[in-house]
Amino acid sequence: MSPKAEAFAEEAIRAVGRHDVADARIAVTQAYELDHSLGALVDAVHLACAEIEEDGQVSIATWNTLADAVGPGSLLTVVETSRE
Repeated sequence: MSPKAEAFAEEAIRAVGRHDVADARIAVTQAYELDHSLGALVDAVHLACAEIEEDGQVSIATWNTLADAVGPGSLLTVVETSRE
């Protein structure tokens, strides 16, 4: 993954942690435009955003889905540090 795509992916995950739905959606879209292998992350971020809009929080199951979507590596660290 390019450094720019990774930066957008990191921002999307951090935005989910802040409950910033707009920024999360924008950042994950920008990441996906640069790297189409991020489809699972896009789906997970959109799921998290829907939960924030509906319930005001992200479920543990969705955080786990985000972790699975990014796999091992630096993005997993971002997921773990962004969890509520």
